[in-house]
Amino acid sequence: MKDIEDIGSILDSVVEDMGINRKLNTSNIFNHWKEIVGNEIAKRSRPDKLVNLTLYISVTSSTWANELSLMSEDLIEKINSFAGDNVVKKVRFKAGL
Repeated sequence: MKDIEDIGSILDSVVEDMGINRKLNTSNIFNHWKEIVGNEIAKRSRPDKLVNLTLYISVTSSTWANELSLMSEDLIEKINSFAGDNVVKKVRFKAGL
């Protein structure tokens, strides 16, 4: 008789094989921006898109773009820690939020 496999382990395997976990981790960046960066930064910024491990962020002004670029390593660390994976390697800022 065949061993019966738990449906949870089957689903985990399918999710991993399809790369769905990474996509969910990535979408969480956009859905939980305020939790990741804090209230003050979230008021003045918004993640726009993630392309080839680069997160593009719109900010309220060029002053904030400069300020956040100085904090980019810390932001990348917070984002990846929240996502539980290295989903961001670079951040780029654009004024005009």
